[in-house]
Amino acid sequence: MEPMAKTNISLSGEAAQEGAAVQRRSRSSHKPLDPDTADAFVRRLCYLLDTEDFFGKYASFTPQAKIAKQFLASAEDKSKSEFNCAVSPEVRHQVPLVFQAVAGVMEEKSGVIVQSTAEINGEGFGRGLLYTGRVILVLRSLRAGFPFPFTAEEKVIRYGVECVEEGLAFLHKYKEITALHGLLSLEG
Repeated sequence: MEPMAKTNISLSGEAAQEGAAVQRRSRSSHKPLDPDTADAFVRRLCYLLDTEDFFGKYASFTPQAKIAKQFLASAEDKSKSEFNCAVSPEVRHQVPLVFQAVAGVMEEKSGVIVQSTAEINGEGFGRGLLYTGRVILVLRSLRAGFPFPFTAEEKVIRYGVECVEEGLAFLHKYKEITALHGLLSLEG
């Protein structure tokens, strides 16, 4: 029994080393973003922020400044959210805006109406859902608010563009599968 135990220990050690190497590589290397999609996402997010700016306080700001002032959470808010697992009202405000902006970009690029539903409770658990008709295009679970709150514009844009690309890829795949009967004609 002893040789078998030593083999299992050595195998689990090798697997842990390989897993750590993969994890390190995946964090440092990011796929380059499509600049058109990133610009469309920033534009949509700024439109949504402008609709809430009733008195035009931020009307003269650049898109980057609008996102920084109206949307991003401060470092203190992020540390407070991580400490007690309770999310602030600012974070609860970020979640639906991101998914609405993603839905708008997907509509522009695909020509299909895309709806968004996003919810997050006070403890940071929730989901973001993008769908068209009866087809779910993107479903993201939020655990303890992760990846929210965003503290940098680059992270917001990367998250939004990744959601757009995921949803469009699934929509394209689903259209190919249902080309004979149409996208929304399946009976369930």
